[in-house]
Amino acid sequence: MSLSHALRRQLGGFIALILAVAGIAAWLFAVDEGRWVGRATTRPETLNLETVEQGNLPVNQFVSLRNHWAVYREHVATFRLDAVSGEGQRIETLYYPVISDMNPYLLELAGLSRAFGGIDNIPADEWPRIERMGVLIRTDSVQSLENVPPLIEFPDGLFGTVLHAETDLPRDERELLSERWPEIDLSRVVIVNAGHRPGNVWSMLAYGGLGLISWGLAILLAWRLLRSPRSSQSAGAQGGPRALQTQHSDGLSARSPLETGVSSPKGQKTPRESDERPLSYAEALGRYAPQNNVPSSPRLADSQPAKGATPLSGIRAQRDD
Repeated sequence: MSLSHALRRQLGGFIALILAVAGIAAWLFAVDEGRWVGRATTRPETLNLETVEQGNLPVNQFVSLRNHWAVYREHVATFRLDAVSGEGQRIETLYYPVISDMNPYLLELAGLSRAFGGIDNIPADEWPRIERMGVLIRTDSVQSLENVPPLIEFPDGLFGTVLHAETDLPRDERELLSERWPEIDLSRVVIVNAGHRPGNVWSMLAYGGLGLISWGLAILLAWRLLRSPRSSQSAGAQGGPRALQTQHSDGLSARSPLETGVSSPKGQKTPRESDERPLSYAEALGRYAPQNNVPSSPRLADSQPAKGATPLSGIRAQRDD
């Protein structure tokens, strides 16, 4: 396996893992959007605080508030460490109750304000306690305690989705609310997640389809990664003899005729220089002479010239007398 192929496999596995995680995240969003289908409308329902304080919970889970009193003095908050800002702690979630004009808390507070000459002059131990709570606001828009109003205000309207304390809130937040208001049944309190809009069927289908596409691509990519080594091995096994034959033929063609003993164009086998004896002069003359018009070389026994014939060589015999 080449290095580039290994890198491609690692990259493909990483992409498949990202697609699988993206598919899981999309399905989680689809489930979160789908739990609001049938429980909330596209437009919020305006809450009547007096009716809710009497124990009548709304059917629609998407609500809005118009005229209400926000009792910031009774707030409770969860904090988280904030190392970036350097302040040490930062508000993560803030809870504060809202009441109607006819709530006993507001009526008692109005009497104390007249008695002490203003709401700012009421001693801390004289402030009343909320005994009848209908709506509790949950928000994450407040970042620090300095941004929380000190006492009570009549703010603008807000909207949000309804949360149930037993099923929708984290355990630490449920325990915090129970410690802050032990005499109040939180299951009968409407907890409004301020600024949050519920999901709908179209967003649920969109997230679900995105999750299916991501998982489909992840499975396809993983299948190709698992299949690629087997294909390469089978291809190597099928092409092995042919490749070996080609390599062997290339090696033979790269050798010279003297090394391999391949026949010459004239049909005569060229001897190897290292294995056979050197040729004699007569054998070399007969082998390398032209074959078309020159007779075959005479044998050594018949090489003597006949009487009266002119010798082949240029040396003539001379008599001494």
